[in-house]
Amino acid sequence: MDTNLAVPVQKALMQRWEPLYRSQLHYLVTWSTRGRRPVLKERHIDAIHALVRTACEDRGIALVEVVAGTDHVHVLFGLKPAQSVASAVRELKGRTTRTLLQDFPELRVWLRGNLVWDERYAVETVSPLRVDRIRDRLLHTHRALREPLPTEGWAAAS
Repeated sequence: MDTNLAVPVQKALMQRWEPLYRSQLHYLVTWSTRGRRPVLKERHIDAIHALVRTACEDRGIALVEVVAGTDHVHVLFGLKPAQSVASAVRELKGRTTRTLLQDFPELRVWLRGNLVWDERYAVETVSPLRVDRIRDRLLHTHRALREPLPTEGWAAAS
């Protein structure tokens, strides 16, 4: 292949260069507290949301959604093919552990030690067509768990 192109052609090629493809792999990662103990309160869950968002911004991880219950966390994110899901999960779990134990020392007592998360985690690949559906399902499920059940009208129904 001849690399001696005219100067205008070289400039035109350099201005319009784009990668041949853009891809992103989406994953739904779930991990739980040590022993699956339901120790996460509202303040812990809010801190987890902020910590995961910050960690994703710092590491170039495309965060789609993060939701948490009293004993587990779901994170839906996208990675470039060169990024490792294991490294991303290690970063997220490690950063949240350090900060949670520092900001909320009661977790050490409730979880009986310095480990917040169980060492295991589950990873599910998500196709681009299902990302929005999975996100909506996570938000709907955890919204239902956080909101109290309506009690008015129960006496009339029975």
